Amino acid sequence: MAFPDYFDKNIQSAALLLHGIDGEAFKAVLDRELVCVAFDDSAAMSFEGQRALELAVRCLARLYPAITFLPSGPTAKRLATTLKALSRAVNKNIDIPNDIDAVTRCLVVGATRPKFAGGVRPFVRYIGSNNWLARISARAPVRCGKSNNPFGAGGAACLGVANVFRATFISHLPGARLDEEVVFSMLQFAPVPEGSPNPPLKDVKLGELHLVGAGAIGSGFLWALARLAAEGDLHVVDPQNVELMNLQRYIMAEQDELGRPKVELAKAWLKGSGIEVKAHPFRWEDYVAKRNDWHFERVAVAVDTVEARIKIQASLPRHIHNSWTQSGEAGTSRHGFLGDKACLACLYMPDRTAPNYDQLIAEALGLPQHDAQLLDIRRRLDLRVPTERVLLEQVATARNVAIEKLLPFEGKPLESVYLDAVCGGAVMELANPKITKRIEVPMAFQSAFAGLLMAADVVAEVVKLRERLPTITQISLLTRLRELPSSGQAKAGDSKCICVDQDFLEAYTAKYEAQSVAAH
Repeated sequence: MAFPDYFDKNIQSAALLLHGIDGEAFKAVLDRELVCVAFDDSAAMSFEGQRALELAVRCLARLYPAITFLPSGPTAKRLATTLKALSRAVNKNIDIPNDIDAVTRCLVVGATRPKFAGGVRPFVRYIGSNNWLARISARAPVRCGKSNNPFGAGGAACLGVANVFRATFISHLPGARLDEEVVFSMLQFAPVPEGSPNPPLKDVKLGELHLVGAGAIGSGFLWALARLAAEGDLHVVDPQNVELMNLQRYIMAEQDELGRPKVELAKAWLKGSGIEVKAHPFRWEDYVAKRNDWHFERVAVAVDTVEARIKIQASLPRHIHNSWTQSGEAGTSRHGFLGDKACLACLYMPDRTAPNYDQLIAEALGLPQHDAQLLDIRRRLDLRVPTERVLLEQVATARNVAIEKLLPFEGKPLESVYLDAVCGGAVMELANPKITKRIEVPMAFQSAFAGLLMAADVVAEVVKLRERLPTITQISLLTRLRELPSSGQAKAGDSKCICVDQDFLEAYTAKYEAQSVAAH
């Protein structure tokens, strides 16, 4: 068995996406699969081809226990060596056999059809790109473009891997259909006809940009920026280190980077690019409190809680880009604050009573929910108090778990115990549907695609390649791509949101609108 050490996260993700399959059956299906990545010199010598191959491997190696490579041509063979090393950096246990007679699925990049022995008929999808356009075909090779734009290539990789996943588990995905012939614009966020607008990408000056959250979606965002010819200052704000269970979906992270601060890794990943990364290992509210300048021109939001998003909107950035994953989809949205369109907080206004975070943690860990206990949990969360053995023993007794399984979490903050031991599936199983919904775990291709969409949205608006799209874009990666996924959304109509509060409106206007008038 060549599954990664963090495979429990894949099982958790599959449990939320697939029907009628348990963890052991999920592993058994994957253990019968051999995915082939086939490519030729035309792909290996193309920036777009290299990017598509790299991102596809980063996604596949996190899930499939065996991958083989079928390079065609001397340049392709040299690149295959690099891709094999990348596969092992992502999953040190992975099998990379040389025999292609057992191939079950195949992704093809370049202009050459792969040749298999008689009787070997794997599921095949051809992927390629041209600048902003991602292409996928069931019938014939799709060539790689000559641009230095990573978005079409990255989009093609995610869509190709999504189709491989669908084909692998099609009997457990009710209503799922495979993509046959698609051109998807990473500029318009929709399937488009041939000949659609595809402007060149050049002179990308990002100015000052903030990324809040360098996790699953943030990693996809950083993948794109690291491969983009651009200039600017990127502030990355995230208080956490990379943990083992993160590797299942952090598309840029490799196994030898465990334990390192996410913000420092972001700086390393973008080293040598024209983008200067400034690392801030804090929660957003703490970073804002430390910062002397409260003007935030553009903020990309890749956090995983409603509370964090509302706090970001309450700090009144001028422009907000937001992204998420849920139920097999990747989503992104864009927000101002004035006018009649929804602000970020509007999307997350509660419509019913929901448990607080401290209540969710208490319930998940089996702790009593009386006032004193909840106050203690809040204190531990706010101050990041190291967790003592006595509390772990209490949890072990309540949840019928051997204390030895919890001892690795001694000295870590309580939130880490919750996220890793419970949500990460390392020790305890989730049983509460409210908690399960809150910590839904995406597949790697899903997170990467969401991050790519948000990065493409930022770049398209900064460079002014198109008008701002309607507020929300939602794209399902578990069935055939649908047309026109973007839709508008008005402000919350019940007057509860901060974007209809006069004090907030005046504060925003004082920060930006007066500045704009003075500039003109």
